[in-house]
Amino acid sequence: MVFKKIAVVLSITVCIACNKKDSKEKEPQQMNTNILLAEWNTPFGVPPFDKIKSVDYLPAFNTALEKHTTEIKAIIENKEAPNFKNTIQAIETSGFHLNRINNIFNAVKAANTDDVLKVADKELAPTLASHWDDIVLNPQLFERVKTVYNQKESLNLTGEDLRLLNEKYKWFVRSGANLKGTSADRLREINAKLASLSQKFGQNLLDETNAFEYHTTDKKDLGNLPDSLVALSEEEAVTRGHDNGWSFTLQRPSINPFLQSSPNRDARKQL
Repeated sequence: MVFKKIAVVLSITVCIACNKKDSKEKEPQQMNTNILLAEWNTPFGVPPFDKIKSVDYLPAFNTALEKHTTEIKAIIENKEAPNFKNTIQAIETSGFHLNRINNIFNAVKAANTDDVLKVADKELAPTLASHWDDIVLNPQLFERVKTVYNQKESLNLTGEDLRLLNEKYKWFVRSGANLKGTSADRLREINAKLASLSQKFGQNLLDETNAFEYHTTDKKDLGNLPDSLVALSEEEAVTRGHDNGWSFTLQRPSINPFLQSSPNRDARKQL
């Protein structure tokens, strides 16, 4: 729908803001033919949405998850003594493709989802939860983090690096890194359940949001709505199966102008 397509453009800023790492440092020239894993020659690194297909996400996630697991394993098996660069910085810069794909997926899923993305989202929820549990609950990895953290007063770190160290340590602790045995297993169960329930709730909420409409055949309800938005609401009504009138949805480019323009108090209250 028109309103959803407008929302996709707005969501691009989310992906750009979360994609600050230098792609030239982290990306291989070409991991495979999947556009989500390739290097992009686009202004400001904006995702090439015109080339990305819904079926690209799941295989891209699987490849990125494997790559991130390999990167974390290399940190754990590093024979050098733990230090800021080979542990904290290495963790922070790992998972470039996973983070990038996740940012894009979440933006598109929220703004312009389809059946393929819904299936992928349902499959990925427990998989991603398990992946991050494998990282934060890994005792060898946390021991390296803790070793660096305990030495922080003597490392002469910059303010930025010290904050990163503190935040990374807190992230591990608050995610359950100190739990052992059955307690850690129970946390994994809870996280898996929460991931699936959160995905299901989010999907139900999105479906309800997309299904809702306020349809009117009284032009007075439109108030001083601009002609361009009147035309869009008329197109929305046709899309939703009405022979005439205007339909307004809960998408921001639709609901906000109506709330600002319509003199119909009851309709505004309903929306």
